[in-house]
Amino acid sequence: MIRLSKNHIKSAGILLGRALFDDPVSIHVIPDSNERRIKLNHVFQMTACLGVFYGEAYATSENLEGIAVWIPFNNFKEKKLRMLRCAIKAKLNKLGREAGKRFKPVEVINKKMHIKFAPYEHWYLQSLGVDPELQGRGYGSSLLISKLEKIDEQGLPVYLETSTEKNVRFYKKFGFEVVEELIIPGTQVPECFMLRE
Repeated sequence: MIRLSKNHIKSAGILLGRALFDDPVSIHVIPDSNERRIKLNHVFQMTACLGVFYGEAYATSENLEGIAVWIPFNNFKEKKLRMLRCAIKAKLNKLGREAGKRFKPVEVINKKMHIKFAPYEHWYLQSLGVDPELQGRGYGSSLLISKLEKIDEQGLPVYLETSTEKNVRFYKKFGFEVVEELIIPGTQVPECFMLRE
């Protein structure tokens, strides 16, 4: 494992954009696949920026086969200026106003559920993605195991959201449980909220 630095933000965003290209949230925010291919990397450059500067972001190696972005709870709570800094760095304005509108209900419900189910000190798994050509080879598991071992030593829980049944099954192998699932209001996007005590 390597810890990502600011020099990795752009390439990390590109990798996560490929890894999560077919995620229901990605499709909802940018429905057109050609536009999504061009713009999604900006969303995940912001995610990588948040991990690098305000949490921890790791890759399986310098080749960036897979990436995990972790945010501690105190930085999740106090994020407005941090989000703005990373949005500017990631050139998130290139997404356009329509994508921002489509993301808003996802953001609102995710924040509400996060505070409801994990209002105490914990780690937030913001994103986990593996290059589509390399999925199923253990990269995602390696990323999870290495950080979860350290979190267990701290005695802290971990919270995440995911939108696919495949991901739910994957996370359950590592002790995560679904605390609620729903269709995000105003969308067709399923969302599962998971907690690992």
